[in-house]
This record gives sequence, structure tokens and C-alpha cells, in this order.
Amino acid sequence: AQPSEAVKLALALWLGVVLARKLPLLHEWQHAVVPAVPVAGLAIGTVLLGHDLGTAMVMVLLVAGAMFVAGVPLRIFGAAAVLAGVGVAFLTIGSDNRMTRISSWLSGSCDVTNECYQTLHGGWGLATGGFGGLGLGESREKWSYLPAAHNDFIFAILGEELGLVGTLLVLVLFALLAAAMIRVIRRHEDPFVKITTAAICTWIIGQALINIAVVIGLAPVIGVPLPLVSAGGSALIMTMAALGVVISFARSEPGAPEALAARAGVVRRSLAVIGRTRG
Repeated sequence: AQPSEAVKLALALWLGVVLARKLPLLHEWQHAVVPAVPVAGLAIGTVLLGHDLGTAMVMVLLVAGAMFVAGVPLRIFGAAAVLAGVGVAFLTIGSDNRMTRISSWLSGSCDVTNECYQTLHGGWGLATGGFGGLGLGESREKWSYLPAAHNDFIFAILGEELGLVGTLLVLVLFALLAAAMIRVIRRHEDPFVKITTAAICTWIIGQALINIAVVIGLAPVIGVPLPLVSAGGSALIMTMAALGVVISFARSEPGAPEALAARAGVVRRSLAVIGRTRG
């Protein structure tokens, strides 16, 4: 199990509570920063102690999404971006493995049998799939050729088996999920709901974009799974729990109770018609 997955959801809910309570004071940098940034920094730092830079980056996106929707001044985002850039550079320089990954990604030419093995095999899987794919279960790369084929590089296997059509379908589904969460943010009146949903949205969609960017070569390999698709019990459970929170928010947005009541009436009438037909 990955404790960091539970930390993401806990952090999203906590930021929603704290920033909603301090909403009238967030134009002052002291209230915008304290206690949100120190506590979030502690959580992210704990994840970094486990050498998990990818999850830490996702958590930074989560915090940024919550603070943006809460109305934190943009000048604070600028200062935070500079500090985050310095921190990432420091962590990268301090790790030979990360330096190798980034330098090989930037150079565009590296040893196919060493640091570029995973990235190139992921690209070959996507290329082999073509437009329509090889068919479900017909991937060759997943048979011990592509490392983490069931997890971080599952998108490459989807492309190999389902082709361009399948990968575009995955992107469309994530876009629809993002649109649904943005709808909750725009329509709901409760600041806690808005901020928490924004944090969850940037977490899930941001992580998906990072994963896909890594697989198609737009980012160096940093090791984050594809939400709702990659194997992994704790990650899947916490992502579904987060979406359950958003669904509960959506049920209380303006007009939702009436729509749900009307839908229940339609279902009852449909069942009555079916019963009469069978009779």
C-alpha cells in the first residue's frame, strides 16, 4: 500500500476546510500561506523522503488547484513557482538517477539498452498499435519487454492493443471527467466544495496528463500511474474515494435534487410499463 495516496485525499479535504474558513482574508499573504503551505510542504516533504518525486509533483498541483480556486493572489503563485523550481532543481542535481533520466530525455539520443530502454519500448508499443490496434490481449510489449507495463506505462499497452482510437478514447474520457468536476466548481455555492473539488480535479487530471506525457516522450520518466487505469490497489481505492466525494458534492449543487427526483419518477414509470407488458 502507498500511504501517499491517502495523504492526497486527506490534503484535498483539509485544504478545502482551511481555505474556505479563511476566504475573506486570503488577499493577505500571511493568511494565504499559513497554515496551508507549511502543512502541505510537510506532507510533500514526507513523500520526498521516500524518493517519490512524481507523487510530490502531483501533490504540488493539488495544492495549486485548491489555492487558485480559493482566490489566492497570483503574486504568491509566482513566488511559489520560483521556490518549486529551485527545489526540483536541487532534488534533481542530488540524484544521479534523476540526472540520467533528464539528460537522456533532453539529448534525444541515449543507450537503448540502458536509460532509454523503457521510453523507447513504450514508443514502439504505441507505434505498433497504429490506428486500430492489434486487438485486446494481443500486446507483445507487455510480455517482459516493457517495464511497468501494467502500471506507469499502461497507456503504451492501450495504444498497442487499441491503437490511436483507444488512446483518444481514454483522453476523451479524462476530458469529460475534468468537465464534470469543473461544472461542480462553477455551479456550487459552497466554498469548501469548490476548493476541495478543484484540488481533486488537479490531482487526478494532472496525474493523468503527467503519465501520458511520460509515455509519449514529452516528459522524463518520473513514475506516476495512470488514474483509474493502472494496476494498484491503494491508488485505485483512493482515487475512487475522491471521485465519490465529488459525486456527493454534485448531488447537492443547485437544481440537482429536483433533477434526481425527476429521474427517479422516470425510472418508476418505466418499471411500471415493463410490469404491465409482462402481465
